Parts: sequence; C-alpha cells; structure tokens
Amino acid sequence: MPGAPPPSNVRPPSAPRDRKPALAALGLLLVLVGALASVYLQQRAGNRVGVVEIVKRVPQGQAIAADSISEVMVAVDSNISYVTWSQSQAGALHGYTARTDLLPGTLLVGQMLTTVLPLPPGQEVVGLSLKDGQYPIGIQVGDTVSAYYVSNKNDDKTGQSFLGDGFTTPPIVASVRVYDVGTASNNGSLDISLVLGQLNANAVAQAASGGNLVLAFDKHTQ
Repeated sequence: MPGAPPPSNVRPPSAPRDRKPALAALGLLLVLVGALASVYLQQRAGNRVGVVEIVKRVPQGQAIAADSISEVMVAVDSNISYVTWSQSQAGALHGYTARTDLLPGTLLVGQMLTTVLPLPPGQEVVGLSLKDGQYPIGIQVGDTVSAYYVSNKNDDKTGQSFLGDGFTTPPIVASVRVYDVGTASNNGSLDISLVLGQLNANAVAQAASGGNLVLAFDKHTQ
C-alpha cells in the first residue's frame, strides 16, 4: 500500500564509513617503525670497529706482511684485545712476529704477537710433543740440540737410555735452536718448538709423531 512504513526488520541504508584516518594512522606507524629501525642500525654500526683479519697464512716466527692482512668489521668487545685496522696502518705490527701459526680467517689479537726476532727465510717453527726421556733435562729456550731417530722396537734402548749412552747413528738434523718450551705435565710430557729448515721439518715431525724422536744437547751447549 502506498505510503506504508517499511518493515521493522529492514535497516535503512547508512553512509559508508571513512577509512582514511585509519590508513593515515597506519602509514604514520610504518614511518615511525622505519625511523626507529634506521636509528637502531646506525647505533649498531657505531659500535663496530675495523680489525685485522689474516687472509694469508703466517707461519709461527714470521713477520706479518701487508698482503697477509685485511680489514673486517666486528662488534666492539672490551674483553678482546683486537689489533685494529687503524693501528696496523699506523705501523703497530712493526717489530712483531707471529707467536703461533696464523691461518686465514683469524682475527688478530695482541696475544698472538711476540717481539721475538723474525726467522730467516726458509726456516719455520715446528712444534713437538715429546715424552719423558725424549728430551734432555733442563732444556731451555735458546739451547741448540740435535734430533735423532731411534727405533721403538728395542724397549731396553729408548728415550733416556740414548741420552745417557750416546748415539751411534748420525742425527736427522744437528744444531737446531729451541724456540719455545712449555711446562712439563705430571707424566713428564713436554711441548717443545724447534727452528728448522723446511727440508728437515717434515722428517723431524714424522719421527716425533711415531715416538721415534729424541733430542740431545749439542756438545758445546752441555
């Protein structure tokens, strides 16, 4: 019937809501998040420092050449005494040698350096782990020793017996300098480093790994 009121269960149409304020708020929030992230990254970058990374192997006892190092950024850590890139460029590495064998990827710290004079070309430091009887008592840094190969098949004539009775065979190498001496363990084992020519280094290391190496003082150092 014309003019009749609409049914009570039919809602009159309403005007669409304006979503622009919500979108504007979301955009503002994203801008704030981006700004905070930028500040955070800048602060993190400010807490990083350029340090020295080894990119080419530096044998123990050798000086660290310019082409053996590169710069890498790391987080600042007051508990680690990194050698910074600025220090290296200012000549801080001059007069220092590698205390141990430095491999590529190593981050250089002060404890890895020593003021021991660099080794002559063609020589390297070889570390040996010797048992009681394979080295002379009282061995010290700077001593000169000879390295002998002994057979471990004759159990009554090994180790300290050779040191006391002398050797009847020529040494693998004679008159080599003792570079470093560790602290003897409870069972008498001792880590000793020798300065060897590259031709003799493998022979000495192989004899030591098989338990067939004995060091003895050279006569002029006894």
